[in-house]
Amino acid sequence: MKIRLNKYLASCGLGSRRKVEKYIFSGKVRVNGSVVRTPGITVETESDSVQFENKPLEPNKRFKYIVLNKPKGYLTALKDDRGRPTVMDLIPEKYKRVGVFPVGRLDRDTEGIIILTNDGRLAHILTGPFNRISKEYVVTIDRPIEKTDMDKMERGIYIPQLKIKTKPASIEFKDKSGSCLRITLAGGKNRHIRQALKKLGYRVIAVKRTALGPLVLKGVNKGMCRPLHEYEMKLLLKIAGPSPDSQKPETPGET
Repeated sequence: MKIRLNKYLASCGLGSRRKVEKYIFSGKVRVNGSVVRTPGITVETESDSVQFENKPLEPNKRFKYIVLNKPKGYLTALKDDRGRPTVMDLIPEKYKRVGVFPVGRLDRDTEGIIILTNDGRLAHILTGPFNRISKEYVVTIDRPIEKTDMDKMERGIYIPQLKIKTKPASIEFKDKSGSCLRITLAGGKNRHIRQALKKLGYRVIAVKRTALGPLVLKGVNKGMCRPLHEYEMKLLLKIAGPSPDSQKPETPGET
């Protein structure tokens, strides 16, 4: 298959196309033994030899899927202009090299499960406006919640500041205190739960996302990540549907 050189280098995990073009212009890239300085030339992936700093390159042939248990205080972003810590600071270098990125968002003060992948199609489906993937949160508030307020949250609450109505939610008590709740919803905007509870007069002490669709925080300590198990990937891919290209998902043990 023929592919532009800059796209090929990006697919090998060297960075964005703009970044790899700098490598090309600086003479760090060779094709079939010769230095090339033209990002737009095409290479034949099956027969051409491509090297970066005299080391052979090979494109990522498989997608990567990992689950992270995000701690409080980390931004869900690739980087932050103000130097604040992001979830990428918690990811092993081998995953960064193949271009994984966080899917969706958890705000800085929220802990819990988040997916990182280099599968753009799956990420698009999981974050799309029409997805019905359920998300489960454990939420601690400053006082026991009233039954009437639970009913309001289950129906959805209009937030004037955001000009949105929150998604209907399923709410149950996590313990006998009445102030620790398990809230499950499908879809939802950033800080959806916090905004709804604030409008009802509660102060949110902590929020932790404990499940995302079929994925749960099992065997992942805070601040740590792991590749998805094979059965988890099958469930996610069932939601996403068949991939439109020839790439295949990574299987456990190959990460």
